[in-house]
Amino acid sequence: MLVVISIMATVTVAAFAGLFGVGGGFKLSGAGNRVSNLALLARQNSLAKNALTALVMIGNSGTEGDYRAFRLFEIVPRTDGQPLTSADWSPLGSWETTPDGVVVDTCTFAPSSVTATPAMPQITYRDSLVTSYQYVIFLPTGALLGGNSSSVRLVQGFRSPGSQVTTYTSARGGDGKGANYYNVFLLGANGRVKIDRP
Repeated sequence: MLVVISIMATVTVAAFAGLFGVGGGFKLSGAGNRVSNLALLARQNSLAKNALTALVMIGNSGTEGDYRAFRLFEIVPRTDGQPLTSADWSPLGSWETTPDGVVVDTCTFAPSSVTATPAMPQITYRDSLVTSYQYVIFLPTGALLGGNSSSVRLVQGFRSPGSQVTTYTSARGGDGKGANYYNVFLLGANGRVKIDRP
């Protein structure tokens, strides 16, 4: 009887471990799908409205959304002939935040220190000023501003607010980074989205 109970306990522990690992993978897939869908929506918005559309990710700003929150902003051509300014940007939708346990560990979007033309607006997240962010802008042709490809890589892990260090919660690959990842590539010439998964 004691042997049967110990076997049942071992099987139960193994089942729970498997479920939690699979759950983390589902969260990562869902978050990656949302980011790639935002990129698709940004490109589609630019093409449909003859607009500039920015996909913005919060960087190291000391908020709960650091390296987890994404939002779209658009700027449409003015009808009065005046040049566009940062006040002309308007948000599209609300912030999309990855679930707990999923974070960006690598992003090649332009940093907020690189000023776009027209400049990006002042950005807030849950009433907190965002001091650091990264962005990519889709042109009315669907291509990326500057023509350079960009990518954002999501992993299972976390970053403490204000920290640049990723703590991985899944197995690590040979490069020391998370082995389970969701990489969203944006092609510079046409803005199309490509996905890379292990």
